[in-house]
Amino acid sequence: MTRHSLSLLLRNEPGALARIVVLFSSRGVDVESLSLAPAERGDLSRLDVVVELQPGRTIVQLIKQLGRVVDVKSVVDRTHDEAIELGA
Repeated sequence: MTRHSLSLLLRNEPGALARIVVLFSSRGVDVESLSLAPAERGDLSRLDVVVELQPGRTIVQLIKQLGRVVDVKSVVDRTHDEAIELGA
């Protein structure tokens, strides 16, 4: 399995987080950690999530699928950022 850290900006709307979690669940993505907080702009929230992908799944696929969710404004893979440490 491969581990990735993603940062999403999404509309601060009821049900937005639920739609993301359903996408992860239906795609067989294991969520290791999840943090949701208001973003600098009051109408957006930042979702930071660490996921494990099953063999055969790619992070590119997941990012594209997340980008199609109505409430998602941006998705960034922060796995290789120097400030992020994803333990073994």
